[in-house]
Amino acid sequence: MIVKLAVIGIITVVCSLIVRSERQDVAILIGVVGGTAIVLSVLEYFTDVISVMSEIADKTGLGNELITYLLKIVGAGYVIEFACDTAEEAKMPALANKIAFGGKVVIFCLMIPVIKELLDVVVSLLSYS
Repeated sequence: MIVKLAVIGIITVVCSLIVRSERQDVAILIGVVGGTAIVLSVLEYFTDVISVMSEIADKTGLGNELITYLLKIVGAGYVIEFACDTAEEAKMPALANKIAFGGKVVIFCLMIPVIKELLDVVVSLLSYS
């Protein structure tokens, strides 16, 4: 899998560099397509992560909702990072900053149920003592 990712990356870079001098817009598109291919090629690993996280939730008694929120937070971080990198590659740093800010707001909103659940656990542990 690592070799596959490296090959996709190298081919994307070489193609983008070849085209960049003639057509900057096509070079950016090549970069986006290559990056998307890399992301799509690693999606199969997320099914393994989800099953392991479900096992952990079952063993610890945590609800699957908490695991779902944690996976959403991680997924949002990856998507936002990809979008920011794409905007920076297109030489739009102001847009990249706005995407990053929006992503931080979304991640914060996704964290609220997780924080609430953690506080509930702490309160229940304190009530036992």
